[in-house]
Amino acid sequence: MDHVHPWPRTPVQRAVPAPLATARKLEFILACAVVFFAPMNVLRLEAFYFTAGDAFACLCLATMVLNGSIRLKPLGPGTGFWIFGLVMMIGAILISSLLVGAVDRGLILALQYLFAYFLLPIIFLARPWDETAILMKVFVASMVVMAVHGVYVVNIVGETNTIFVSGNGRLQGFVERENECGALFALTFPMVLSMAAMRLMRSIIAIPVLALLGYAIMLTGSNTALYGTLFGVGLFLISTLTPKRILIGATSLFCIWGALGIPAIRDMLPAVFKKRVLSGLESGDLSEAGTFADRMLLNEEAVRLGGEALLLGHGADQYREVSAYNSPVHNVYLLIWNEGGLPALIGFLVMLSGAIVTVWIAGRRPGGRQEAVCGFSAVMLFSLLISAAPHVYGRFWPVPVLLSLAPAVTFLIYGPPRQQFRLPRQRRR
Repeated sequence: MDHVHPWPRTPVQRAVPAPLATARKLEFILACAVVFFAPMNVLRLEAFYFTAGDAFACLCLATMVLNGSIRLKPLGPGTGFWIFGLVMMIGAILISSLLVGAVDRGLILALQYLFAYFLLPIIFLARPWDETAILMKVFVASMVVMAVHGVYVVNIVGETNTIFVSGNGRLQGFVERENECGALFALTFPMVLSMAAMRLMRSIIAIPVLALLGYAIMLTGSNTALYGTLFGVGLFLISTLTPKRILIGATSLFCIWGALGIPAIRDMLPAVFKKRVLSGLESGDLSEAGTFADRMLLNEEAVRLGGEALLLGHGADQYREVSAYNSPVHNVYLLIWNEGGLPALIGFLVMLSGAIVTVWIAGRRPGGRQEAVCGFSAVMLFSLLISAAPHVYGRFWPVPVLLSLAPAVTFLIYGPPRQQFRLPRQRRR
């Protein structure tokens, strides 16, 4: 009797006509370009928000339509929750915007979120293992480029008050925003750890990459990014619970904390990190850690104003108009609640639950634990980081999350990666 497999057998590759094979290669090259340029927010139009990565995404989607390779369920079993939640959120924002006379802003916000969370999953997800691994490596390479560039402009050139470095010396990177730049580095951390665990990246490469990303986070001076990184690494270690990994994690943390007390090493740390982050860590006073107190005031106001937006919100981009501080609250949950009403927030949470459904089902399949951990760590870390950010339709936000979900989706379709391109080598006779 044949054994029943929890996933389909890998199909036998058949000869593909040369023109079609060329078109598929072009499609994948364009997808790689979307990934590589996604963090480079600086490459965008001035008239409206459209980046170089968006241009490659449109070309890639057009090629996918011509190739007939559009994937109808990019998130696998969680696709229904993802799309339903996204439509619910956008619909609530549009209705609220219509009633307050901000239809133009509502349409723009809806299109931006659709591009980021509906079209990008179609481009990245449900691809074979070899393509999934390459896309993840391309994103890590893009983040390495941004980190190296950050070291150059801060430590070598000494830039301040430019598009890459803020006036107080914080790295903004290609994202042009300090906290968002740090958040990108933080989201890359568990991805690299998972890639090493899945043997999609060699440890000899992963270790220096992680060290570079850690130093880049220091250059941003972002408390949110630092604590987010610790949260993501902690989730990874707990989810892949082994005595060896716990020992390595605890030892590394102890060594890093001990090294911070050595004057020679302390002097090598970025000045902005010592001023904004380290001082708060050592004193235990969060008021010394960046703008924590100011953000809490905005959050308290947003909760109060949210009580007036239980069914209908104040409209897209209208929060600053009703706020006494004339500033959008840096908490995407509270911002969506206020601008689209409570139904919009519920829709956003339902969308995120679709990703959890996918990784949960992948984790229940034999051999899918590492793939599930990769997606779960990214979604949970993303959910934490956006509590300190305004709207998250910028394409640099969903790309690392979707790429971290990609192994779980690919696993559910094709099975473990070793079945396709990680087979053991045969011994020579």
